[in-house]
Parts: sequence; structure tokens; C-alpha cells
Amino acid sequence: MKKRTVKDFIALYNSDDEEKLALIQSGTSADKTFLDNFWSAHTCALAMADVQTGQVISDRCYLNWPLTDKEREAGEYSNRFAKGKVYRIKVRGWKGTALNEPQWYVTEVLEEDVSCPALDDIWAEYIKPIVIEDEALGTITLDREMSTFDGTCKWMGKEVQISLDVEIEKKASWTRATNVMKKLLADQEVWDKSLRTMAAQKLTAQANEWLADNDQTDRDPEKDPITEDEFARRILLTEFTVSPGGRFTAWYEDDDMFWGHVVMVDGTLKKGPIGADMQG
Repeated sequence: MKKRTVKDFIALYNSDDEEKLALIQSGTSADKTFLDNFWSAHTCALAMADVQTGQVISDRCYLNWPLTDKEREAGEYSNRFAKGKVYRIKVRGWKGTALNEPQWYVTEVLEEDVSCPALDDIWAEYIKPIVIEDEALGTITLDREMSTFDGTCKWMGKEVQISLDVEIEKKASWTRATNVMKKLLADQEVWDKSLRTMAAQKLTAQANEWLADNDQTDRDPEKDPITEDEFARRILLTEFTVSPGGRFTAWYEDDDMFWGHVVMVDGTLKKGPIGADMQG
């Protein structure tokens, strides 16, 4: 398969430049897909304003531009835009079918830190904290960068972190994620046992392999192996994460059975625990 070139990238966009004011929402990243022979840099604009008409486009959009290997290695592209600042730029609009989040090709940065009251107001509103107070979950706060509501709650008498992944613009996803966590908390004794059991069933044999390779202990895994009951008892729950689709992961410290790695157990409310693994 012939790989795409920078020329192919440029051909995806209109040929005429437009001047826009762009309010930058996030930092800049770069990637290179298996279809391309060049790097692309990307950042996200929370909103834009047309320089000629003053019309504000309040929908989020993506700003893209190609990089040479040398530009990517130098890393200066990552400083081209700063979060929360307004830039006057030349861009070309996406030529093809309309996308959920519009794409623009940045051809030139004309001015940075531009004053634009309309965009400044959007930024001021955007950075206001969003906090949910819930009887079961306590106080959870939206992390806009990660699109998560984060907080702590009591699980089996101990405090654990919770991180609920949401689609910020879709409040139904907030409800879905919080409901999953609240149902886990409401029946936490049953869930705690089943999650630990899944971890033990999947990982105890592997823990004994690690024990056999550990020359810092006198314990013999042949004569005194780690049992599933012991494994389930030793792991320490530290965090729950919930995905927008309702899948959740329980994260545990391993009590050095895997030399400081993390034990994770995935599940859904409908199916219960569905798998366990070790990471880190």
C-alpha cells in the first residue's frame, strides 16, 4: 500500500486560507500512522472567531499541520500553542464530508495572545469548576483535561480513589458513570469478595512463579505456596475507574507479590468480574 505524503495531507483541505482567532483548549501532540510517511501535529481549539466577520464558532475543533522528521525530533512544535491563549492564525477548512469535530489545517501563526472578549468569556466559563455533591459518592470534581470526575469514597471502611470517565458534553454519560459507581458502593461487600476472587483465580499461579524467582525471600513456593485465599486477602484496593460505557476497573496494590506492580480487575454490573491482569 502506497503511503500518504504531505501533499496528500494538504489535498484534504481547501486551497484558500482563512484568518481565524483560535482559543486553545489543550496541549499539542504528534503522531504518525502506518498509512503516512510524515508526522502530523494536533491541538484542540475550544472555540474560534472569524477575523473578518467576528462570528464565533463555539464548537470544539482540531488544528492540524504536518511535521518533518527533524521538526518532530526537535520538539519545538509542542510549544507552538499554549492552553487558554488566543491566536490569530491562517487555516484551511476540511474539504470532505463534515466531521463530528471540524478539522483545520494551520498554514501560519500570525499573532499570539490576542485579545478577544468573546473568546475570553468562553474560556472563563470553561475553567469554572464543575462539582457534583452526592450522598454516596461525596464530592467529585470534573477534570476537563482527562474528561473524568475524580474524588474519593469509602470502600469496606477504607478510602479509595474514584475516577469516572465521561463525555463532557453529554450529561447522560455523567449519570451513567455515577450510577455504576453508586451501585458498586451499595453492594460493596458482595463486589469486594467477587473482585478479589477473580484476581486470585487468575493471578495466584503467576504470583507463585514470581515468588520462585525472588532471591530476596526464604519462602519456598513448592512447600509454602501463595494460596488463592492469601492472594485475595493481601491485595489492597486503591482506586475504581469507570468508562463511559459502564465498564469498570478495580485497581489494587500487590503487596509485593509482583514486586510492586498493579493488579487490575475488570467488570460490568451485568456480567460481574470478567478478567484480571497485572500491570506496571
